[in-house]
Amino acid sequence: MEEIRKRVEWLDVARGIGIILVVMGHAERGLVNAHIATGQAWSTFDLAIYTFHMPLFMLLAGVNVRSSLARGRGDFVRTRLRTIAYPYVLWSLIQGTLLVLLSGVINGKGEWSKLLMIGWKPISPFWFLYALMVYVLLVAVVGLRPRVLIPLAAVGLIASGFIQDENIIHEIAYMLSFFVIGALASDAIKQWAPASYWMAIFALLWLATYQIVPDDGMTPYLTPWSFPAALAGIAFMLCLAQVFGGLAKDVLAMLGRISMTIYVMHILATAGTRIVLAKLHLDAPAGLYFAACTIVGVAGPVCAHMILERLGLLPLLGLSGRLGAGKPQPSAADIPPATEAHARA
Repeated sequence: MEEIRKRVEWLDVARGIGIILVVMGHAERGLVNAHIATGQAWSTFDLAIYTFHMPLFMLLAGVNVRSSLARGRGDFVRTRLRTIAYPYVLWSLIQGTLLVLLSGVINGKGEWSKLLMIGWKPISPFWFLYALMVYVLLVAVVGLRPRVLIPLAAVGLIASGFIQDENIIHEIAYMLSFFVIGALASDAIKQWAPASYWMAIFALLWLATYQIVPDDGMTPYLTPWSFPAALAGIAFMLCLAQVFGGLAKDVLAMLGRISMTIYVMHILATAGTRIVLAKLHLDAPAGLYFAACTIVGVAGPVCAHMILERLGLLPLLGLSGRLGAGKPQPSAADIPPATEAHARA
């Protein structure tokens, strides 16, 4: 039992690391779109983290599928409707409404008509939950049959190289491979305890495979060419997650357990921070803006989670992770945060 708990904890640490990268990605893109962060270094940073951090979340989402599906397909689907579909609809409506109300203040422009299209056109950044629910329905129908899922994942990966536009079809096609890897290799992943030197090996492998990722196009990180870098980056992150100890491990594991809350709220926090700092006309380097947006983007949702937990409002809002050190709740264990950095808020 202690070994199982340890494995779950380091997976939470991996989610914690990942959600920080997600916030950093949105903070960076918001600053770039607001013309605060300029220069090639920001573009390099953007492409670097996007080669692996969203694939990491999709793989982690697949890791718990086997054990959850074992409880029955009906229970599996009902649980995912509550922990994936419900938050998707609710927070799409919340963020979509705020985007409309704040048009002219934020980078993007909200439209009421987009709220009516969330059934087939997700509002950024909630494409992840949409894609994840598609995968859930897929495995509910076909099960975890490698002879079915592996060919589907291969077709999706190949097809992603021919889709030019940034849309949900493109994201579903590319990310399926990582969900399938997580689902089919879940037991091996949970038991993986690599020697420390593997972290350096995977870091070097990521650096080498990153060189073949195309540096042009709208979504170079959603192509077959980025797949090797994604795998190497994921392996590096999983190794890194097992290195932390003490307070750092506890904090990262906590962030992993409440990652859904950070996921659905962080854009509002990062955009709000950027807007306030810009309104103050602070003559500060883009790096300080970036640091402030990232810190508030993480800390703000954590504080909100604590308040909502005390008020007993987490289930109502589709958030059920816990700050305590007890057993992670289903949504935190099964659903990594997920947000693409397409958002321009």
